[in-house]
Amino acid sequence: MGSFATVFVSEGRGGVVLKQIKDPCKDAVAMLMKEHDDLLTLNSVCGGSSEFFQLPRAHGSYTDYYSFAQEVGIQRTEDMGLPPHALYVMQRIWPVSHWLATRIRDLFLPKPFSDQPPPQLLARLYLGNGTSRQGSRFVNTENFPLSADRIERLGLPADKIAAGMGQMLASINFKAGRDGRDIEFVLCGHPENPLSKVPFYECIDFNQMRPHGGSAIVIVSSMVSNDPYYPRPWSPQWQAFADTYLATAAEANESPLGQDVLQKIPRSVKADQ
Repeated sequence: MGSFATVFVSEGRGGVVLKQIKDPCKDAVAMLMKEHDDLLTLNSVCGGSSEFFQLPRAHGSYTDYYSFAQEVGIQRTEDMGLPPHALYVMQRIWPVSHWLATRIRDLFLPKPFSDQPPPQLLARLYLGNGTSRQGSRFVNTENFPLSADRIERLGLPADKIAAGMGQMLASINFKAGRDGRDIEFVLCGHPENPLSKVPFYECIDFNQMRPHGGSAIVIVSSMVSNDPYYPRPWSPQWQAFADTYLATAAEANESPLGQDVLQKIPRSVKADQ
């Protein structure tokens, strides 16, 4: 569920989801189609099999649900009952494995959850938060926050995660020319084997991205206004992030802009922001 669109699983087609606008106004349709086209662009230049963070694949956009249903052969008896609004089809992001969700429940969720089955969740990777806030009665089990200390307690490779963030963000900045505003880095299930115990990492949510026009200020603004995914300059994982960010910028012949970005990141931003 998002602010302008809703994601539906297509029954019998479990590997893909439909992202459909809530309000069929012209601006919302344009935003949805832009997000699909941006994801296609990213698919062409980022998220290769050798990269730590992967991207969901875009599989086509449709002006209305009926066009999609007709193309894929959905009979009226199988109709999902969706409104006739614009949508696009993308690869499904699976929740973390039952095994890993159980560990997250046992280590981090409050006592009322201990006797319940582990929740289906994505975990947001907040390396910009050194420690988690304790004592809150409110838990988001759909997008569970993993601060740096929680990532380490789970035995996940914090330095590799930081390096992967640097690689992906730089690919978005310098190969796709986008600012990366409001993108998310999550721990999830493997798309080819959701039962696998092996952690899988994806970068998602691209509807706020814009071209940065070669401006380091625009890129930095997008970084620091986002949730605290990226390590801060004083974080133990900062060097791993910075090294791969600059290396990927060099691959795109954008070393000066990459260096300018890192130099402009405010040192005054709070780690727990």
